[in-house]
Amino acid sequence: MFTILSLTVFGAVIVLMAVYGYRISAKTAEDYMLGGRTIGVVVMFFFVLFAISSAWTFYGFPGLLYTQGPGYVMFIWGSVAGFAGLYMFFGPRLWALAKINRFLSPVEVLSERYESKALRFILSFSILAFIVPYIGIQPLGVGAGFEALTGYPAVWGAVYTAVILIVLVLLGGMRIVAWVNIFLGVVYMTALLGSLIWVVAKLFPDGGLVQAVAILKERSPEILSSPGPNGHYTSIVLAGTFVVGLLAFSWPHVAIGCMTARDKSLFKWFPLLIFVFGGLFFYIVPFLWGSIVAPAAIPVGELAAEAARNGVGLQTEADRVVQTVITRTLPSWFGVYVLLGVIAAAVSTASVQLMTSSVIVSRDVIQGLFRPNATDRQITGWARWAVIVIVLASLVISFVSRGAMALYLTDVSVPGFAQWAPAFVGGLLWKRGTKQGAIAGTVAGLVYLVLSLLVVVNGERILVIGHPVIPSLLINTIVYLVVSKLTPRPSEQIENQFFDEVDAYLKAETGS
Repeated sequence: MFTILSLTVFGAVIVLMAVYGYRISAKTAEDYMLGGRTIGVVVMFFFVLFAISSAWTFYGFPGLLYTQGPGYVMFIWGSVAGFAGLYMFFGPRLWALAKINRFLSPVEVLSERYESKALRFILSFSILAFIVPYIGIQPLGVGAGFEALTGYPAVWGAVYTAVILIVLVLLGGMRIVAWVNIFLGVVYMTALLGSLIWVVAKLFPDGGLVQAVAILKERSPEILSSPGPNGHYTSIVLAGTFVVGLLAFSWPHVAIGCMTARDKSLFKWFPLLIFVFGGLFFYIVPFLWGSIVAPAAIPVGELAAEAARNGVGLQTEADRVVQTVITRTLPSWFGVYVLLGVIAAAVSTASVQLMTSSVIVSRDVIQGLFRPNATDRQITGWARWAVIVIVLASLVISFVSRGAMALYLTDVSVPGFAQWAPAFVGGLLWKRGTKQGAIAGTVAGLVYLVLSLLVVVNGERILVIGHPVIPSLLINTIVYLVVSKLTPRPSEQIENQFFDEVDAYLKAETGS
């Protein structure tokens, strides 16, 4: 009863915030999709940090560390560097372009930069293809925690989260999604850090984390270092995992955050905030959970036996090991609070991904390709309908193809997001990049990536070299550069609009 009451109150708070957001919104496409371009540094910090800190961070990341050892942390440190790089090098130009020209999505920026509706179509559908399934992982992660806590089927936790997502994004838009992330972030962080401190105090009273490490050294020392118990994280794999993390600058739901900024000063402080608070004071908590506390609390062999009894794989069971440790160790009321923290993490990420997806559907697909003269009311209406369709589709896809939460992000979503990176970077920084190069490179990378994921011989993906993203991104980049050099350069008007005017605007902003 307490669990149901807590979930009801928590959901009601989010819904009321969404209703308030709807009442104060300007009812324009710009306000709904980009928060009126008024997001300041404090709200932006919570907006971005908790847009990337999801149920994956609470469950998937620790779950993979639990089974494979600490090597996967290289993805996190690569991601932190990638996010900082976005706000240092690409973000200011993307922000300036969007503000000067009233662009509403990063796909729109590139379609205009390359003067190509074909590229707009390719980027829109490829981004949606990789982001929509990942949205579904968030309710699925909540479902795993819900089942571990209550014993009820995971589907009920997933449906609860999906309903909150729909109401929040449908009514609130990007502004309230950003503000709600402050509330969600506080709940999430106190649950994740509070549970860690409490569990360590109860299970390892004689030495805390030092005692937990001593237990692991005696029982399974291979879990404490690379390449890990299964020998997976060799030096080459560690380097590749770091490179995959660096590509975080190309995550569309993070890139669009640059377009919501109030002014250029945000980009001066943001990299430092990401490095210090995001990296050192945030991601270290789930790292400690997965690499030290959980394996010391529950031996991997014990969890493997439980997974066999439940008829699931070890990694699926490991995705909820944090919740399992908390449920076994702490009072039931705090287990409920931790579940609220997981829901907060899932909603904070999925809501931004959902907003990004709905913007692409309405602005880039429907208006950009079929209804160029649409009104603001029509655009926001399509975006809201898209929210419902995307949530339902993402849930179906996630339930049909369940797998390791952490590996879906790094092995499928990130390689997919990365395929627009060459056109994105070249479009912002390289005057010589052409639409032919952008189209050819993106298509080549996508085709190779899809084939590398689908072509399996004797259980091995024979087209994968090191990691799915590496060969596909390399091919994409080479094709983009070569074809761009072999085709006529963009017009003088495009060079002036996307480079000269932006340089002048950024210089003026710096001097003001």
